[in-house]
Amino acid sequence: MLWRSRRKRGQEGQALVETTFMILAVLLLLMGIIEFGFIFYAYVRVSNATREGARAGSLWLLHRNFDKPTGYYDPILCDTVSDAVRSEVNAIQYITITLQGESVVDCLNESVDPKAGEPITVTVTYDYPLAVVSALPIIGDIITSPFPVCRTAVMRFQ
Repeated sequence: MLWRSRRKRGQEGQALVETTFMILAVLLLLMGIIEFGFIFYAYVRVSNATREGARAGSLWLLHRNFDKPTGYYDPILCDTVSDAVRSEVNAIQYITITLQGESVVDCLNESVDPKAGEPITVTVTYDYPLAVVSALPIIGDIITSPFPVCRTAVMRFQ
C-alpha cells in the first residue's frame, strides 16, 4: 500500500502534460480538416464557374447575331465568357480561353471566327487565401498562401 502512494506522488503532472500534447495535436488536425473543407468548397465553385463559362462560350455563335442579346451574351467572346464565369465567382483572377488550332485567345485584340463543332477550352484559376493554416506560426511558413485552384472545361461551339 505504501509503495503505491509513493509512486503516485512522483507522477502527479504527467497526465496534464500528456493531455496538453494531445489537445495540440487534435486542434492541429481539426484546423487542417476545416481548411480542407474551405479549399474543397472553392474547388467546387471554380468548377461550376468554369463549366458556366465554357457553356456560355459554346452558345456564343448562336447569340452574337441577335440585336438584343439576353443574359451575359456579348458580341465579344471574351466578355461573354468572363461575364459568365464572374457571375458564379466574382473573385476570379485568371480566365484563359483557347480555340481549336489556335493559341490562347487575345482578349484585347480579339478577332475569332469559330465554326460550329469546334471545341472551346476555358481555364479558370482562383487564388484561394488560406485563412486558417496561414495564421499558424510554423505551418504558415511551410504551406504557401494563396493556394491556386485551377479547373478546365471543354465544350463545342453550337
